[in-house]
Amino acid sequence: MKLDITKGIQRKGVAIHTELEDTWGEDRWNGDTIAYAGPVTFSGSYMLADETAIVRGIVCADIASNCARCAGPALSHVEAEFEEAYVRDTGDERMEALDEDTYTYSGHVLELDDAVRTALLLELPSRVLCKEDCKGLCSQCGANLNINECSCQKDLTHRN
Repeated sequence: MKLDITKGIQRKGVAIHTELEDTWGEDRWNGDTIAYAGPVTFSGSYMLADETAIVRGIVCADIASNCARCAGPALSHVEAEFEEAYVRDTGDERMEALDEDTYTYSGHVLELDDAVRTALLLELPSRVLCKEDCKGLCSQCGANLNINECSCQKDLTHRN
């Protein structure tokens, strides 16, 4: 997701509204593969002050993964507040003193992918479910209890 800051360079100190959209493929999260099911969007503004660009807004994405209980497909709509500072990479010793987590840019384009990805993944629940009342899988036979009951559950009840 690239943000062209040309207008902001011409109007330093003024917030410039922008809408961005990008298509992403798969990603890794908590040891699982997730997919971005549709566009990743950003709605917000940016402002330049000296050599720093401040970007603020909301990022949204629909993320497809597997349910933590039944392993079936799960879709999560994720919205995250986004606020990051990007410092112009001047290539001098001042850059060496920056924190390694500082986002930098050169030219007139900010590359937002890493920061947007981080913001979205931090908002994703640690256990994604296909539905809130997912019954999961039978611990004995592995049947998906959302689809049908299995005889294992009845056998376990009678044993007590």
